[in-house]
Amino acid sequence: MVPDLKEDGFLSIVQYLEKRAALCDGAAAMRFFHDDAASIADGRFDGWSWAELRDRSQAVAMTLRRQGFVAAGARILVVYPPGLGFVAAFFGCLYAGTVPVPVPAPRRADGIRRWLHIARDAGIAGIVCAPELAEPLKPLMRAIGHGFCLSPPSADATQPRPVGEEPLAPAPLGPRQVAFLQYTSGSTSDPKGVMVTHGNLIANLAQISRAFGYSDNDRSACWLPHYHDMGLIDGLLSPVFNGFPVALMAPAAFLRRPLRFLELASHVRASVIGGPNFAYEHCAEKAAPDAMPGLDLSAIRIAYNGAEPIRPKTLKRFATAFAPHGFSWDAFYCCYGQAEATLFQTGGAPQEPPRILAVDRQALVGEGRAVAARLAEGIAEGVAMELAGCGQPAEGLDLAFVDPERGARVAEGEVGEIWIRGPNVTPGYWGRARLNAETFDQTLDGTAGWRRTGDLGFRLDGQIYITGRLKDLIIIRGQNHHPEDIEQSVFSSHPALAQGRAGVFAIEIEEEEQVGVVCELTREGLRDLDAPAVIDAVRAAVSRHHHLKAAVIALMRPSSLPRTPSGKVRRFACRQGLIDGDLRIVARWDAQPGQMFAPARSEVGPGWQQRLAETQPARRRQMLRTLLQEDVAHLARLDPGRLPDASAGFFDLGLDSVALVTLGATIERELGLPLRPTLIFEHPTIARLADHLHGLFEPEVDPPAEEALPRPVPPPAQPAIAAELAALKALLGSGRAG
Repeated sequence: MVPDLKEDGFLSIVQYLEKRAALCDGAAAMRFFHDDAASIADGRFDGWSWAELRDRSQAVAMTLRRQGFVAAGARILVVYPPGLGFVAAFFGCLYAGTVPVPVPAPRRADGIRRWLHIARDAGIAGIVCAPELAEPLKPLMRAIGHGFCLSPPSADATQPRPVGEEPLAPAPLGPRQVAFLQYTSGSTSDPKGVMVTHGNLIANLAQISRAFGYSDNDRSACWLPHYHDMGLIDGLLSPVFNGFPVALMAPAAFLRRPLRFLELASHVRASVIGGPNFAYEHCAEKAAPDAMPGLDLSAIRIAYNGAEPIRPKTLKRFATAFAPHGFSWDAFYCCYGQAEATLFQTGGAPQEPPRILAVDRQALVGEGRAVAARLAEGIAEGVAMELAGCGQPAEGLDLAFVDPERGARVAEGEVGEIWIRGPNVTPGYWGRARLNAETFDQTLDGTAGWRRTGDLGFRLDGQIYITGRLKDLIIIRGQNHHPEDIEQSVFSSHPALAQGRAGVFAIEIEEEEQVGVVCELTREGLRDLDAPAVIDAVRAAVSRHHHLKAAVIALMRPSSLPRTPSGKVRRFACRQGLIDGDLRIVARWDAQPGQMFAPARSEVGPGWQQRLAETQPARRRQMLRTLLQEDVAHLARLDPGRLPDASAGFFDLGLDSVALVTLGATIERELGLPLRPTLIFEHPTIARLADHLHGLFEPEVDPPAEEALPRPVPPPAQPAIAAELAALKALLGSGRAG
């Protein structure tokens, strides 16, 4: 049952940790597995019992309280790489009565701007960070003009609570107090902090526990980022709430080798795994019978899928690939949620097979009605589309489908905007009173307190189906992207493009949501058009600034972009016009059809080490450049025989973050070298990366010779931050960052 959230008798998540620690038998409750060995079984891991997590969290709280100026309710930025240190820091802030604000460590210019915006927007009092980040982050603290940067002793697994200090009693926490701020992953220029109260958190954890059928007999495995709502709440806090162990690994490790995560789930006999749809697609694409010896997924009873549109095709592909390894189709758990509702909103019953519905595409998109279609023929002809059911509303959550124009409920089977009301629905965004009034305090059927989600869907035969978004928000791989941000990058990318005249939208290609771009040319740009150069500039801008790949780019004649009378871009009309062929297009570029992720390269032919060994010592640096150029050309899907410029940045070549992780995995495999996850970002061009690799690899490839280069001096910790700070010095000084 959803708990009574009255002040009297309320238990916070900190008190749940206290309960777990009191019952602890000493076994590791949380383990973080390092991706530094040939197999999970042979690798290293950090492990803490519930009591150890409590003690290290208390050490963080004690250090915070010694600062003196940290008042109850103060917002504290929590900056950690993946690992158990973050968990102790997060709970330490709660023990001290402060409000943690989890964020990733900034690595690039856009990351630093977003970081600074969050720090200023939240009005943070300071930072709790990992030891290796303390020095690099101090200049950023000075940039916002106040606060402290604290690296607590509990970040190091070898440092328990200081000797002689008494255990710390948790600060009194009520259900209406803000527990943490969850900054949305949307616009890089204006992320908003969702205020999750302690009452919201406990209510949603109870809803998830009941919906998933959790018990202390469960075991979970999780790779999701700790600063994301799904990774934080179900990945880290649900185990504390329910008292079952969790095995963790870094998101970058999953992206590089997704089958390693399934190996982890097999190794710990996980009963619960989860992630966005793209995670299951990523695993299915890398599946190969000879790559998974001994894999056993038979213990998985819940494999939840949420945070982005669920593709039935992906579910079927994953189930087919891993059924020989014990995975059951009935384990799939399709769900729907938002950070604004803490996390979870709807889901089915455990071990209930996914509900897949085939509907007439035109009736759904054009008329807003769910009309059954014949699946076998309809999908092939483009007439039908498949939708995955997302179960029923969480216990205690009211959910309605509403005509946004009339503010009235729609009939069953009709598409409407999803409105919600319940104990897990948060009070709104930090410091956004006007937006909160417009979004979180609507009236329906004479009752107040409803929140407009901006999502569209319908209810049919007791099942909820999500069909799209009322607004233009684009979701790719579980991350939100605002089209206006991407449009700014697009029309600023080349002088031949008209300022303010671009439309960016989500477009479904081979049942995957991808990015479509249309942009107007200036009259001068049309007259002297170099279409390949303009399209390359647009591709590079989308990749460099937003870490996305554009799937379709169309250049249009001047004054032909669909717009409203007031001058706003009609993105739906742009999308539909592109699909129907009604736009006045001068040139168009389409990504090669195929998989969402770059396909694996053929293993035919000599590998990197053989080609390097067959090359004269003086030419091996150039050979490394050529090898990287060939692989980048493959990842960027350039025309056969076309090699990219070695001096161009990786994002300028149209690669996104997933492609760069794939490149790093290729380098590790071909050269047999363990690489830092940030290496490619520290050496962001083919030439610079080849030079760095030559310095690392040359002593093992080249025999001792006069021309051999000296081994380079290892870079300092987090050099990417220092480099970006230097690049942003003038910007920060002017106060325009963020």
